[in-house]
Amino acid sequence: MLRKHPEVVRKMLQSLFHVRRRKSSGKCERGVEAVRMAEMIYSNVTFTPHPNRDAGLRSNVNEAMEHEEDVTYSEVRTGAGQQANAQKESNPSSGNPSAKVGSKVVTTEKESARVTFVSLVCLCVILLVLSITLGVLYAEEARSRAAVAQMMENLTAIRCASGWEFYNGSCYHFSEDILNWEQSQYACIREGGHLVIIESQQEQNFIRLKVGNMNDQNNYWIGMTDMKEEGVWVWMDNTPLNKSIKYWDLNNGTHVSAFPEPNDWKPGEDCAQMGQRCSGQISCWLDNACDKPSKRICESRAVRS
Repeated sequence: MLRKHPEVVRKMLQSLFHVRRRKSSGKCERGVEAVRMAEMIYSNVTFTPHPNRDAGLRSNVNEAMEHEEDVTYSEVRTGAGQQANAQKESNPSSGNPSAKVGSKVVTTEKESARVTFVSLVCLCVILLVLSITLGVLYAEEARSRAAVAQMMENLTAIRCASGWEFYNGSCYHFSEDILNWEQSQYACIREGGHLVIIESQQEQNFIRLKVGNMNDQNNYWIGMTDMKEEGVWVWMDNTPLNKSIKYWDLNNGTHVSAFPEPNDWKPGEDCAQMGQRCSGQISCWLDNACDKPSKRICESRAVRS
């Protein structure tokens, strides 16, 4: 029956060959449609039994189709290979995966080494700062311990007589009995000291707080007088009064505020005292008559046992 329709078979083969040679995806779909059409035409053709002739024809058709498939597949592979070669030439590194991996590994190793180095440097700096800080703290602690040890040694080595108070290397006695200024001086000498000589602001502050907290109406004699020359005040050891270390009461807020100390309010006020106003102010000296009975403050050097 194929001999009766040679034109149909020829068109079918031409369509098949033409479709197989096309490279684009759209043309391949048209080839598939042509094959389906050929199958439909072929299925509608009624063949008469002729074993040898039909077998030969089918063999020729199959060989032609297989040859066409080989040609198409070869062309596809060749085109893909050419495109890959072009990409390799334009980007040599993209065609060498091992080179990419090696480059990434080297870069990663360099970054890791850099991070490790920076971390070690930072750690060394931190350790250095900590070492210096600990050294300074240890030195300060050592000095503090030495100072405390020295203080404890001084406290245990220095002794004051019973009824005397220790302050800064000296012992102080605040009497309960009252005597005039001269009698008070001799009483201090008998007890191993003298009327107090104030030589610093710290000493003045220590004594005035003690006097201010006594809560009595008596003033305390201190070791200063201007008996020899009016207005020239000297201490018991004949040391002149230091102008930078004097704490005369200015009598502010009192009925004699117009007459600051020493004012020689009454004739014969030639001896110095510390009064009750010491509780509220550091300047609390006043002059008074030397024959007036008052309490006294004695001072002596502390002795080492």
